[in-house]
Amino acid sequence: MNITVLIPAYNPERPLLHLVETLLKRDFGPIVVVNDGSNPSCGDLFDQLSVMNRCHVLHHAVNLGKGRALKTGLNYCCIHFPEALGIVTADADGQHLPEDVCKVAEAFLDHPRSLVLGARTFAKGIPLRNLLGNLITRYVFRLLVGGKISDTQSGLRCLPMHFVPELLRLEGERYEYEINMLIVANKKRILIREVKIATVYLENNRSSHFNPLIDSMRIYFLLLRFSLSSLLAASIDFLIFSGLFLVSRNILTSLILARMVSGGVNFIVNKNLVFHSRQRSLAPLVKYFVLAVTLAGLSFISIRTLADFGMNVIAAKIVAESVLFFGSFAIQREFLFVEPTPGPEG
Repeated sequence: MNITVLIPAYNPERPLLHLVETLLKRDFGPIVVVNDGSNPSCGDLFDQLSVMNRCHVLHHAVNLGKGRALKTGLNYCCIHFPEALGIVTADADGQHLPEDVCKVAEAFLDHPRSLVLGARTFAKGIPLRNLLGNLITRYVFRLLVGGKISDTQSGLRCLPMHFVPELLRLEGERYEYEINMLIVANKKRILIREVKIATVYLENNRSSHFNPLIDSMRIYFLLLRFSLSSLLAASIDFLIFSGLFLVSRNILTSLILARMVSGGVNFIVNKNLVFHSRQRSLAPLVKYFVLAVTLAGLSFISIRTLADFGMNVIAAKIVAESVLFFGSFAIQREFLFVEPTPGPEG
């Protein structure tokens, strides 16, 4: 099959040799291993890999993180194997079985413009840190980004080659880079398909270099930035509305003026910093204006209704905007700041 395999490796052990040897016997293209600044004691293992036919070993002088190792390998594949249909990424610690790598690649060949993810089944016997980390990230991802992905932290995935140049521009030097891949794929309407794979943890996942605290914080910060812009705009809107209402006692005037200022801030920040939209046309601005007017109307009706029932106007503003916040965020994410959908699957 015309698919390249990419394996980032930091202080790997014998399972990496077994994985590469087995995959070389299958119908894969070249296999690229990136030595991410491993200890000198691993030198013999990398020497064995480098003499294998169709195995290319790249080296970092120091450990730069999994994200950087993946980008180094992806760049090498783009330059040297541009004819490949896709690139399978796999881990070097023995968690990904050769038959599962083949399963993901075969699923990709059926849908060569999709991103295919090897999804583990988290059942009895899984290390607690892995189980909790995946569950939390799964639901945070679903809330802030959209899309139901059961295993957001899986390193076994097949990336369509047309998507790789975009991935090379992404932020992230460590494990957060893999989450960033899924965020951008979702934004660009690249279908993410999941294939069930075995869940393998050797010696309670001793060989994993994932730091549960530091790396999880990087991942969650990356996801939470999607909501910070709307929270900023909501704060500006609330402060201006409250100040104007206390002076004028007029709900409609206060709402309109506050929304004009906060809406401008929200549009600029979301377009350029949150969703990184490169659309140059007026279409996003027009759609945002329609959304802003609609939400302002709903907010006014909600505040007036709650106030008529005896609720304080400022409190009614907080209640109304809290409900509308999630709808506004979802609409912007799904319809306003999205890139054109790639061509139909071949």
